[in-house]
Amino acid sequence: MDTFLNINAAHNIYGNEVLKLFLSVVAGCILGLEREIRGKSAGFRTLALICFGATIFTICSYLLGVEANRDRIAANIITGIGFIGAGVIFRNTSSISGITTAASIWVAAAIGMLLGTGEYLLAGISLVFALFILYALDFIQFWIDDKFAHRNYKIVFRKDCPENSLYDHVKSLKLKLNNSKILRTDKQITLEFEISGKESNLSLFNQWLIENQFVLSVDW
Repeated sequence: MDTFLNINAAHNIYGNEVLKLFLSVVAGCILGLEREIRGKSAGFRTLALICFGATIFTICSYLLGVEANRDRIAANIITGIGFIGAGVIFRNTSSISGITTAASIWVAAAIGMLLGTGEYLLAGISLVFALFILYALDFIQFWIDDKFAHRNYKIVFRKDCPENSLYDHVKSLKLKLNNSKILRTDKQITLEFEISGKESNLSLFNQWLIENQFVLSVDW
């Protein structure tokens, strides 16, 4: 009975290697299309190659015929993908970009590994879920960003500026001010703070700063 199960399991893995390679290219292209449209560093061709490469290495892992350590190549695929993913993450002065692209690379490799083992159904379901996260949940992300936007400001005021005018305007726009720092000199006042609230209200606040005669400079 055990021999029959082993033969059956082997039959599910072996064979149709060309089909696996073809499907991995298609899956990688579909997954990379969203990144390419957004102009990300890892796009259409990159994700296709990653998915394709993961499938190749997975096929190699069982074609080598080492039954006991078949998972060694799969583990090394994950390690290698980690290095590639880290290469697309960039840290700016106030934010980090590329994390979603790195996660897409990770998922593309996982789908490629599933295709390499012949798990077509699981690979297809995983691809659908990944597309759902990248496309459908993007609208929810935009809604959250609009309702709960965060910005860091550095504003230089004239010395004779009435301080309460800023706080009163922030309050009137239903914005929340956090982590404020004040630096006073003989000629000017520098104020650093974080504001959170609706994106539309932040735009009105920016317009107020630009038109305010007491504001010498503003950076956000």
